[in-house]
Amino acid sequence: MLIIRTVLLFAFFLTLSQAKELNFTPQEQAFIQAHPVLRVQNERSWAPIDFRENGHERGYAVDYIKLLASKAGFKLKFYPGRSWSAYLKMLQEDQLDLISSMKITPQRQNYAIFTEEHILELYNSILQHKDTAYSSMKELEGKRVAVVKGYYQEELFRLHYPKTELIFAKNTHEAMQFVIEGKADATIEYHSVLYYNISRYFFTDLHAIVLAENPHFTSAKQYIAIRDDYPLLKSILDKSMRSLTHKELHQIREKWITIIKDRHIKLNKEEENYLRQKKRLRFCSDPDWLPIERIRSGEHIGIAADLLHKISDKMNIRFELVPTQSWAQSLKYLEQKRCDFLSSVIRTDEREKSMDFTSSYLDMSLVISTKSDTFFISSLKNLKDKSIGVVENYAYEQLLKRDYPDVKLVKVKSIYDGLKKVENGEIHAFVDTLEATSEQLRTNSFSSIKISGKLEEKVALSFGVLKGEYLLFDILEKGLESLSLREKKEIYDKWVYVSIDKTDYSLIWKILLAMFILGLFFLYRYKMTLNYNTQLLKINTELEKLNTQLQELSETDQLTQLANRRYLDISLSKEIKQARRYQSHLCIILIDIDFFKKVNDNFGHPTGDRVLKELAKLLKENSREVDTVGRWGGEEFLIILPQTDLTHATTMCEKLQTKIKEHDFELDHTLTASFGISQFQPNSDDESSFLSRVDANLYEAKERGRDRIVTS
Repeated sequence: MLIIRTVLLFAFFLTLSQAKELNFTPQEQAFIQAHPVLRVQNERSWAPIDFRENGHERGYAVDYIKLLASKAGFKLKFYPGRSWSAYLKMLQEDQLDLISSMKITPQRQNYAIFTEEHILELYNSILQHKDTAYSSMKELEGKRVAVVKGYYQEELFRLHYPKTELIFAKNTHEAMQFVIEGKADATIEYHSVLYYNISRYFFTDLHAIVLAENPHFTSAKQYIAIRDDYPLLKSILDKSMRSLTHKELHQIREKWITIIKDRHIKLNKEEENYLRQKKRLRFCSDPDWLPIERIRSGEHIGIAADLLHKISDKMNIRFELVPTQSWAQSLKYLEQKRCDFLSSVIRTDEREKSMDFTSSYLDMSLVISTKSDTFFISSLKNLKDKSIGVVENYAYEQLLKRDYPDVKLVKVKSIYDGLKKVENGEIHAFVDTLEATSEQLRTNSFSSIKISGKLEEKVALSFGVLKGEYLLFDILEKGLESLSLREKKEIYDKWVYVSIDKTDYSLIWKILLAMFILGLFFLYRYKMTLNYNTQLLKINTELEKLNTQLQELSETDQLTQLANRRYLDISLSKEIKQARRYQSHLCIILIDIDFFKKVNDNFGHPTGDRVLKELAKLLKENSREVDTVGRWGGEEFLIILPQTDLTHATTMCEKLQTKIKEHDFELDHTLTASFGISQFQPNSDDESSFLSRVDANLYEAKERGRDRIVTS
C-alpha cells in the first residue's frame, strides 16, 4: 500500500512539475487535477490521420494528441468505432472532451471551440474511376458524389453545390467502395487520405485529382475541437502546442505523412522564415559520379542536379553549389558546416551518428566489374582473399565489410581509377553502382572490362543533413515530396537511358519540325480539298512511329541495335517471374565470338564493329518474335527464350552455330562462336544462379576448344 501511495504521489508531483514548466496558471493546474482523463474519439478508417488497426488507435492526430497529453499531464480514453456524425453529437452533448482533428466551419463553432494553431494542413481531391477525369466541382453537377455523413464536405455541398446528388457513407473506406461499385461517380476527400487508402486496400482502379483553385474546397487546416464549456482545456492545449519542439513534430510527420503522395506541398511560416534568413541553401556534391552528379566547369550536372532544379522551380528555393575536389572533401565540408546538405548520400550506420537522411530519391544496384575473360560472379563470397576495389569514403565500403568480411578491399580515388586498376591487373574486381559503372564503360576506352555480376544489396540515395537541422530536413523532404514519380523517372531516363547512346537527336527534331510543317500544309489542304481527316490520320500514324522509335532508343544498344544490358536485365526478371508463376519452360543462350580480339587487332576496330553488327542481325533474323536478343557486353550476346525447353534451345543453337560459320564476314578466316545454354529451374533457381550456370557453360565451351555448345 505504501508503494502504491508513493507511486501516485510521484505521478502527482511529476504532473505539477510539467505544468510549471509550461507555465500553467493555478486555474489550469486545478483543471488538470480535476479532469485527469480526457475523452477522445478514434475513427474506424480515416488513415493515416485517425484510424483503428489491430485493436489500437493509430494515426497522425492520435500521436499528436498523445504527445500533448503527456506534456500537460493528462491521460486519454479513446472511444473507437462510432460514425463521424455520432462523434459530433457526442461532442455537442459533452460525452467527448475533444476531437483531435477537425476543420473549422461556422456550424461547428456553435458547439465547439478550437485551438489557436492547426495540427495539419490537407488538400481536397476528387476520387474517381481511372477512366474518368473530373478535375472541377462544375463537372460534378448532376453526378452522384459519396460523402461521409457529418464531414464538412457535406456542409459545403449543401451550401454551394445543391445540384449534386449526395450518397452518404459511414466512413472514407465505404465512400471509396461506393465509387468502385458504381454506386457513386466520385467522392471528395483529402488527397493524402485517399492515396493512403488506395495503397493500403489495393484500389488500383481508382485515382485522385487534386482540386485546384476552388473557392470553397480550399486547403483544409485541421484543428483540435474542444467542448465549448472547457475554455481552460483550450488554454492548456494551446500552451502545450506552443511548447512542441520541431524535432517532436518532425518525428510524427515522418512517421505518418512522408509516405503520402501529395504533390500540393507548401512550406509553413517557420520554414519560410528559415529560408528568408538563409537566402539560399548551400550544398556539396560528389564532384565525379555521373550519371548521379558531377561538377563540370563549376556547374552541377546529373540526376541530383536536375532534381534540385525541379525542386527549386516548384518550391521557390534557391540552391547554391559549394564546389569540392573529392567526395571526402564534401563530407568534411558538411561536418564543418561550410555547406548545409549533401545532394547525394547513402545511409550507413556510421553516418547516422552525425547525419539525418531524407526519403530516398533513387534506388540502385551494385555490380561487380572485372576483366572480360573472368568467370561469371554470383556473389562476392566467391572472391575470398581477392582484391576488390571501392571508392574511398563511399558507403559501399562499410556495407561490403559488413556482408563480406573475407574480401580484401582496396580503396581507390574514383570509379575511373578503380576500373583502370582492374584493367591493369592491380585489383581483381571493382564494385560500384550499375548506373555509374555503365557511364564509365560507355565514355572511356575500357574494352577489356565487363560487368560480371550483380550484388543482392541495393543502395538508396537521399539528401543528407547534419543532426539537429530539423527545419532544413523538412524543407528538403517537402521538396522531394513535391516531385511525382513521373518527374523523377523523366530525370532518370534523361541521364541513364538517353545519354547512353549518341543518336543525333537534332535529326529527330528536324523530322519533328518537318512533320509539324507538313501538318500545317495538310491543314491548309483540308480547307481547300476537304481531305483533312485522311491527312491527319497519316500524321498521327507517323507520330506514333516516331514515339516508338524514341522508346526503342532508351532500350537499344547503340552499335548493334539489339536490346541493351539494362533491357535484358528487366526482360529476364520478368520472364523468370512468369516461368515461376506458371511453372513454364524458360531457357537462355549466352554467345561469345571466338577469338574476337584478333579481329580488332588484325583488321581494326571499325571492322570489329561491322562484324558485331552483322552477327547481331544474323541472331535477330534467326530468333522468334517472342525471344529477346541483346548485347550482353563486348562480343557477348544473350538470347532469352520463353516457353522453350533445353531440347528446343539446343536445336536453335545448332542452327545459329551453322549460320555463323556459313556467313561471309569478309575476313580471312571463318568466324565461329561458343554457346552456353541453361534451362530455368522454377523451384530452385533465382536470376543469379540462372546466369551463373549459363556463364559456366559458355566458359566450358571455350575451354573445350570453342565453336561448341554446352548445356545444363
